[in-house]
Amino acid sequence: MLSTPDGNKHTRTFLAEIPADYDASRLYALTFVFHGSAGSSSVSYSWGLQRAAGASASGIFVFPDGIGYKQYGIGWDDTNAGYDLPFFDNMLRDLEAGYCIDSSRVFVAGFSWGGDFAIALACNRGDEIRAVAANSTNDEFKDTSNYLTYQNLPCPTRRHPPVRFQHAEEGDAAYPPPDFATTSKLFQYLNSCTAQSTPVRSSSRPDSCVSYNGCSSEYIECSFDRKIGHALPPRWAEETWAFFTEHSK
Repeated sequence: MLSTPDGNKHTRTFLAEIPADYDASRLYALTFVFHGSAGSSSVSYSWGLQRAAGASASGIFVFPDGIGYKQYGIGWDDTNAGYDLPFFDNMLRDLEAGYCIDSSRVFVAGFSWGGDFAIALACNRGDEIRAVAANSTNDEFKDTSNYLTYQNLPCPTRRHPPVRFQHAEEGDAAYPPPDFATTSKLFQYLNSCTAQSTPVRSSSRPDSCVSYNGCSSEYIECSFDRKIGHALPPRWAEETWAFFTEHSK
């Protein structure tokens, strides 16, 4: 377990998994995985992204620990002036100082509240992130029917990274359907996509995926049977790592 300060100068912990055959002369991808509400680094580690085929040999994986946020419990400060953006900056700085990191292959994945923070990073640190996987998240809107009320707009980043957004097709126990629809509209807006989309193949039977057209950066949206509940769908790790690998080229 490693540690570094956040934006409030509090010492914060994160788990980092380094390849067993780490070679300091070789560049490695760096992937951050953010847990959901009331989670921890052990929870996000258990999702197994680092165990997807080829992942552990080619990348370093980071599983940060959230802390109590206001009255909402353990999670993330996903505001653009909050303490968790500097926490990300400091983790990235420390890992780049200690390991041979390919700065063009920094990836972010998050589920639920962790997905909210992943979107905040895409908005505020898009120039440093190659691709984002956001799962079962609605992010933060003053009006959940209007994506332009997203709390971090206008985004300061000059580049918005490719995004893969997965969610239940009709909402889930945590979020009603309009929340996911508004989040999708936000991604379309950030990545300058048109409203038209093209079906794309998924290796997961419950998934129905589309790729939006005309985007400045790729945006893929996948929906799955809400019977899965507010949880990661089957083959999440494999699908997410395949998306990141595609954007490693």
